Amino acid sequence: MLLQTTIAGSLPKPAWLAEPKKLWAPWLLEGALLEEGKRDAMRLALADQEAAGIDIVTDGEQTRRHFVTTFIESLKGVDFEHKRTVRIRDRYDADVPVVVGKVAHARPVYVEDIRFLRSQTTRRIKSTLPGPMTMVDTLYDNHYRSRERLAREFAAILNQEARELEGSGADVIQFDEPAFNVYMDEVAAWGIEALEAAAAGLKCKTAVHICYGYGIKANIDWKKTLGSEWRQYESTFPLLARSRIDQVSLECANSHVPLELLALLKGKDVLVGAIDVASDTVEKPQQVADTIRSAMKFVPPEKLYPCTNCGMVPLAREVALGKLKALAAGAALVRRELGG
Repeated sequence: MLLQTTIAGSLPKPAWLAEPKKLWAPWLLEGALLEEGKRDAMRLALADQEAAGIDIVTDGEQTRRHFVTTFIESLKGVDFEHKRTVRIRDRYDADVPVVVGKVAHARPVYVEDIRFLRSQTTRRIKSTLPGPMTMVDTLYDNHYRSRERLAREFAAILNQEARELEGSGADVIQFDEPAFNVYMDEVAAWGIEALEAAAAGLKCKTAVHICYGYGIKANIDWKKTLGSEWRQYESTFPLLARSRIDQVSLECANSHVPLELLALLKGKDVLVGAIDVASDTVEKPQQVADTIRSAMKFVPPEKLYPCTNCGMVPLAREVALGKLKALAAGAALVRRELGG
């Protein structure tokens, strides 16, 4: 089927699990109740996607407080007790854990989540992981003292996890690399290689998600400094086009990304962000369809997957559900025009 829809990864959590509309909100349950609550939240996230008509579903990242640090919490060699303040992607300060020794994969992190999701649906499922460069940018490194060395260590760890996720039923494994829109020289020098190492040997579809961030003030303010055209993708897309990654997920809706840059991804599947996650306004299906039609000038429909710009965890649940429905309905409009 043409124009299969999917989402970048996250959906809002129920109010009984974590405070609504708040990034990285603490859990409101503990112990066995928390584990039960996470499973129930995954069921709800899946049900919302299926009811809306999303084709390739995720677990909504319902078991994670943060898309990077929840994974890092499982690793050896990282101290979460004595945090340091660092600048995240040159946009805002955050207290982050410290690398104090050799990092290692202590245990699978999201494997049980994917097994559970696989047992609940017959649809294709996607599992998301942080990318190695973005992991490096969400820590204070007091051991390796080299962003490249640490990224390569993380790539090996991510590859272990990704192989287990694939074995547990994931049809697509996506690595989230918002740092690729900031550190262009590092992307070229070692970022693509680290990403490929994280995905090495996988037989399922592999994807990388590159966006301009959640709809939080720090990201919105940063976007205002980028001018009338956002051309960060221009240096990254040719490198990704030559890479072994199958799919590239990016931000298009209500952005200043020149869509002709999509032509630089020739040969790749392109997950076109047709839903603005920085706005509470629910798109009309026709708006989504317009974004898809514009993207099809540069991406053939068999390579185009309508998607969200980024995760929707900071939004209200009813807003996110409305956006899911609009995404599916907009894709259906264009699919009918194509006769498929």
